[in-house]
Amino acid sequence: MATRWQVPREVPWHTPFPLPADTAEVLMERGGACDNLSLLMHRLLAYAGGRGRVNLVREFQDRRALVLDYTPQAELIAALQARWEALAQSLGAMTFRASPEWRVVIGLGSNRLLEGGLTLHQTLGVPMVPASALKGVARRYAAAVAEAPADVIHVLFGEEPPASKQGDLIFLDGLPSAPPHLERDVMNPHYARYYGGLGQVPPADYLNPRPVFFLTIGRQSFYSFGIASATGNAAAVERGREWLQQGLQQLGIGAKTAAGYGYWQLAAEA
Repeated sequence: MATRWQVPREVPWHTPFPLPADTAEVLMERGGACDNLSLLMHRLLAYAGGRGRVNLVREFQDRRALVLDYTPQAELIAALQARWEALAQSLGAMTFRASPEWRVVIGLGSNRLLEGGLTLHQTLGVPMVPASALKGVARRYAAAVAEAPADVIHVLFGEEPPASKQGDLIFLDGLPSAPPHLERDVMNPHYARYYGGLGQVPPADYLNPRPVFFLTIGRQSFYSFGIASATGNAAAVERGREWLQQGLQQLGIGAKTAAGYGYWQLAAEA
C-alpha cells in the first residue's frame, strides 16, 4: 500500500513515529505505509513538529491517510469469512447477511488520540461489529419493542449480578463477508469555545468551527451475523435472530443513531 501522507520536514524524533528506533526505521523503509488499520490507528500514527508544538500529521487528523482500500486484502478477508462460517457451523448457528443503510460507526470513543475511533479486528484490522454490541441490540429490542417477559429475557440473555447467570444465546462477531468500504465523515461544532469554556464564552456566529473527522463503515459493505444456542434450542435461536434483525433495522447500533447512523438492511438470501 502506498502511503497517503508526506513525511514532514521537521519531526520531533529521529522519525515521525514515537517508536523504538529499529522499529521506526523499518517502517520508514516502507515509506511509512501500513495496510493494517488497527496497527495504523493505535501504534503507527505519525507526528510532526512546528511552532514549538508536536501534532499529528494533518492527513491523520483529517483521516485521509486512514481511509484504506481493502480490495487488495480480498483473499485474506475470504479466509477470515471461511473461519467464521466454520465456527458458525460447529455451533449450529443461524446466520444472515446485512449492509448499512447509510453509514455505521461503532467504537467512536475508542481512540482518544484521534478523538474518534472505530472498532477493528485486532489481528487483521478490518472493521467489525462486536458480539457484545449485537447482544445488547437484540436484548434492547426484545425488552423495549417486542416486550418479551423478563423471565424469557433472563433465560436467553442471562442475568446481571447478583444472579450472574449465563444466557442461552451465543452471538458471533459481525465480520465482513467481502472487502468493506470505509467512508470519511465529519462533525463540525461551531461553538467549541462555548462548550469547552463551560459557558464563559457566549455561543455566537463569530466563533470558528472546529471540524472533527471520523471513519465509518459505508453502505457498500456486507457483513455476516450469526446466533447459536448453548443448549441447542433451535426455537430460541430463531427468536434471537428475529430480535437481532429487527434491532439492527429499527434501533440501529453504534454511535449517532439519532442522526441516522447505525441502521442496517438485510441482504437477499443467496
